[in-house]
Amino acid sequence: MSTQAPTISMVAGTTYRFSAAWASEDAAATPVDLTGCEATFVVATTQGTALLTCETGNGIELVPSEGGINVHIRPEQTAGAVSPEWSGARYELRITFPNGDVFSLLRGHFQLTPGVIHG
Repeated sequence: MSTQAPTISMVAGTTYRFSAAWASEDAAATPVDLTGCEATFVVATTQGTALLTCETGNGIELVPSEGGINVHIRPEQTAGAVSPEWSGARYELRITFPNGDVFSLLRGHFQLTPGVIHG
């Protein structure tokens, strides 16, 4: 899986979902077995302070046999005024295997914009 990911752009206080499938790089593109794995998705400031976090069972669902990763950012995670801390924010999705191996699957920029509708 290439770690080159698009910029995620979302409106503050809304829902954002995305899915990814991790497969081997061989010709068969066999799904990576995620049984027993934990996933973490973090959006952080340019200094590394977490602005939002999703984890397995709390915003991330794994589909182990398919190498599937489903991420769900809830409206309350980005609700309110868009502070300057969000400027230049970046994200990363990591998978941790039961043996302790950690893989960074996706990294990119995260853009949060204020909505027009409030409340």
